[in-house]
Amino acid sequence: MKKLVLSALFASSMLVVSCNKKEPVVEEQTTTETTTTTDPVTETETTTTTTETTLEVPKFSSPEVQKYAEEYTAFVKDQVAAVKSGDAAKVTELQAKAAEWAKKGQEAMAKFTPEDTKLWADYSTKLGEQLQSAATVK
Repeated sequence: MKKLVLSALFASSMLVVSCNKKEPVVEEQTTTETTTTTDPVTETETTTTTTETTLEVPKFSSPEVQKYAEEYTAFVKDQVAAVKSGDAAKVTELQAKAAEWAKKGQEAMAKFTPEDTKLWADYSTKLGEQLQSAATVK
């Protein structure tokens, strides 16, 4: 799992391009859910708070790049869900697909504009952070 996260972070750091244009914004949404349950036998209350941060896929200039971003986001969400659930078989399966996604990423990067590159760097960094936080929660 660490190899996958480090690979994603490395790939995103390679995409960073400095320019003097307005910074694109990657939108994040955080939802917090609190559940309180009472055990009837011991009459103790248990409060569980779940916080989930979701990222909205930014709008890219090319339809091919947009499609790649949406599919990659779904892939990362699957990884996060597998890590959180503790499903080792699913995590292993998704790690095997990581090399395929790296190849797709290189193909997609060829179609990036400078603005897309900066937007993707910010977005993929945040996706990597979500994956990393899911891995460290367990």
